[in-house]
Amino acid sequence: MSLHDRIPEQLRVSDAVVSITMEDEVEVFPTSDYVLLEISPTAGRINIGKIASTVHNLVKSDRRMVAIRGYGFKGVGLSVRIAHELKKRESRFIYSMAFDTFDAEDSEGKPYTSIQIVVMPPEE
Repeated sequence: MSLHDRIPEQLRVSDAVVSITMEDEVEVFPTSDYVLLEISPTAGRINIGKIASTVHNLVKSDRRMVAIRGYGFKGVGLSVRIAHELKKRESRFIYSMAFDTFDAEDSEGKPYTSIQIVVMPPEE
């Protein structure tokens, strides 16, 4: 089974344009199957270390899947920095990550190239 096959249907990005409806720079949406973390295209300074630590705990300790979605230049860059920080923290625990790009637009119709990084615990 490939990594993309393990992604829940609700997280599969397709050819449709995703609508950005965020009110804060970073928002978290927990579900029973996964945790979705979204980063705004207008995000300022965020605590990468704290976010990476939280994602690490969710994936390693709770064995939860975490999807990091970044919108636009800033959101994509911050999402990749979080994934990089996770990789730097690896010791005996190895993450599985699936990367997808997709198109999004804000409420005014402005388009953004975006990324989704799904961090999964290794299969048992």
